[in-house]
Amino acid sequence: MKASLRQAACVAALILAAPLNLRAQNTPVPPDVKAFAAQYVAAYNSHDLARLESQYLPQSRACVTPANKDVYEALSMQRSDSVPPGYLLSLMPVNDGNLKAFASQMYFLAKPERELHIDYQYPGTVDSGQLLLWLVRQNGRWMADFPCMTADAIKSYRDDAPDREHYKAIAAAIKEPLRSKLIAMLRLHKLGEAETLYKQVTGGDMQTATLVVSALNEQVY
Repeated sequence: MKASLRQAACVAALILAAPLNLRAQNTPVPPDVKAFAAQYVAAYNSHDLARLESQYLPQSRACVTPANKDVYEALSMQRSDSVPPGYLLSLMPVNDGNLKAFASQMYFLAKPERELHIDYQYPGTVDSGQLLLWLVRQNGRWMADFPCMTADAIKSYRDDAPDREHYKAIAAAIKEPLRSKLIAMLRLHKLGEAETLYKQVTGGDMQTATLVVSALNEQVY
């Protein structure tokens, strides 16, 4: 996988609060933040883009224009998971070091005030995830702060379209009985197990298995 594709994938995860394989501590969180988290998770799980967008500070989304809207919408459509009950919340100061590290790929129109981590584990599996949100308090309520993609990040995403289509084509061509086994695993949120099975059956490397199974997961949902 080319470096630009890895960078685009990383930015996509941040922009869409996509799952991250990290775990945060279950620290005390104020009731108003818990209420916001519940609203956000419900919107996220609904797979309703308009409902999810309503959780973001309106002025922070000004970077989305007719010229780049296609990229943001395409990234939104890649999200196929859901957050199960029993998630853990952590509210903490903004990690300025991380923001500086991603400065070439993302930026904020509104300065974020806090970070909210929503950690979850799928029951009966080893798969877990995290939604990472940046928050801004406005008119007495918390809202998510939308991270914009830089021009370089948008260009990288578009340039890597052939790579994404390549792995989608491989996923679409998976034959039975492997296909049914993988889909059954994905519907049980056993993503890691599906990647391992694909690698074992095909004899390929784990990076390819991860990209192909991820593409299949999007097709399943």
